Amino acid sequence: MIVVVGGGITGLAAAFELARRGVEFLLLESSPRLGGLIHTERRDGFTIDAGPDSLLVQKPAAIQLCEELGLSGQLMAARPPRTAYVLRDGRLHALPSPSVLGIPTSLAALWRYDLLDWPARMRVALEPLIPEPATEDESVAAFFRRRFGAATVDLIAEPLLGGIHAGDIERLSMRSAFPRLVQAARQRGGIARSLAGVPRAETGMFRALRGGMADLVAAIERTLPGGAVRRNSAVTAIERRGSGWTVTAGADRIDASAVILSAPAHAAAALLRPLDVDAAQLCDRVPYVSTTSVALGWKRRDVSHPLAGSGFVVARRHNNVRITACTWVSSKWDHRAPADHVLLRAFAGGAHDPGAVDLDERALIDMAVRDLAPLLGISAAPILARVFRARNAGAQHLVGHAGRTAALARRISNLPGLFVAGSGFESIGIPDCVTNGRRTGGAAADYVRMES
Repeated sequence: MIVVVGGGITGLAAAFELARRGVEFLLLESSPRLGGLIHTERRDGFTIDAGPDSLLVQKPAAIQLCEELGLSGQLMAARPPRTAYVLRDGRLHALPSPSVLGIPTSLAALWRYDLLDWPARMRVALEPLIPEPATEDESVAAFFRRRFGAATVDLIAEPLLGGIHAGDIERLSMRSAFPRLVQAARQRGGIARSLAGVPRAETGMFRALRGGMADLVAAIERTLPGGAVRRNSAVTAIERRGSGWTVTAGADRIDASAVILSAPAHAAAALLRPLDVDAAQLCDRVPYVSTTSVALGWKRRDVSHPLAGSGFVVARRHNNVRITACTWVSSKWDHRAPADHVLLRAFAGGAHDPGAVDLDERALIDMAVRDLAPLLGISAAPILARVFRARNAGAQHLVGHAGRTAALARRISNLPGLFVAGSGFESIGIPDCVTNGRRTGGAAADYVRMES
């Protein structure tokens, strides 16, 4: 028996792998539902993803999992034109094409990049000439400042790269959060040339599920054996018992040959502390941020902006709004709003605004509408408004994270049959979590077979 602690996407991927291999397991989830940050709500003809809304094509693990689950026919590409924008001084500036994470990958794209003034564009053009030192790790801000110039820190790195993690780019690890860019910087010709050579899907970089991302969670659960999942089962202790483990969840004490901890790092720390104080301290050093999203629906006639694209991020130091981004959901994806209606999703919180998550629901809705109305020409109150909070849910991979994760792996290796996985450690985003979960499930299965 293997016990999986945590029913987010990492734990579900581990459980799927164990079920695929025919290994007996029990998944324990503390909340009433599975999926963690993945949650879809359907209301009045609107389909609202409260957490992640899509899967990255370039990291194929999640797409492959969907194919194994029979969901291939439900995957859909974003609607064209797929243009994303940066809000600067009250004006939306389109990201150039071609570009990756706001970095133009051709001189023509850089020439058209009106988000940056001409001196900043000229500095970006010098990027291929910047030598790449053999640094162990550095912050996202330091990397951009060094390679692309100071102007790109506030206008590209902070809203785009920092926005992905709702984090502080002066502290986020470039190596852990964006290893692809670090690798590209080491190639001859620099980042733009390296990224320009990467094949691009004509239908875009992302795929969503027609019915919302919760369909992935439901499909995984359908493959799991009956009785292998327990909700509302918070694990309070893990103890070593002979060559195995005893897991305590409420009044239940479950004997296991192996345990997979796929919980947030702070939850893992509490369970590891009686076993290995150093391992627990390493987990405690992974901070988390809280974010909110506000889904808003209008009749199309009440929003004058064409909404031609996927949405925008906010250059925080160049605007007087509190939201950090807005997805034009009904423009980005089919099947998200009734005909002649608009669905938007505004975001707030993160490292720079930790208090946003504590605002009451009315205040969050009013804030989002107040920030969006003049920008998008909104002339009426929303006909739908839903607030979603993600408290202490965004793991922050700060400078030195890879070294701390390696140190944790060494400590865990002294606890045979115990495995740690999830977004607080090696994974960023659903595809990485799927890869990490399945790999860990396989490692746990192999361990149990060797020990039996």
